[in-house]
Amino acid sequence: MDISNLNITSTPKGVSAISFVKKSSSSGSDSKKVKTQLDEYFSGTRTKFDVELDPLGTPFQIKVWQALQAVPYGETATYQDIANKIGRSKAVRAVANAIGANPIAIIIPCHRIIRSDGSLGGYRWGSEIKTAIQQLEKMNFLA
Repeated sequence: MDISNLNITSTPKGVSAISFVKKSSSSGSDSKKVKTQLDEYFSGTRTKFDVELDPLGTPFQIKVWQALQAVPYGETATYQDIANKIGRSKAVRAVANAIGANPIAIIIPCHRIIRSDGSLGGYRWGSEIKTAIQQLEKMNFLA
């Protein structure tokens, strides 16, 4: 997997969206730094990102996306774990919807979230990509 399949959008405040696409394009002043860090991530030399983010969402979504960023590289958490972390243990479905609306793929690691039964769960860009990213992280985490 490489960054040529990623579309990066940013605002003056930071990265506002990263999505998987067939043909890549980027807008905003921070794209070179983001591309470099994504290249490093996919090559296995970067586990944390150092770019400003500016995701656009509701206060609830932003709270969920912030909780996702606390899930360590190479590890997974459940939708219930995230609901508990934000103090909304009964809002698992709303948490799952917020995760599904995550506009910044990879950097806000929604790919690390799985179902309570250990199964993969959904992924906005398809289960094949989610599996590939999880395998990449596990391989580099164990190396």
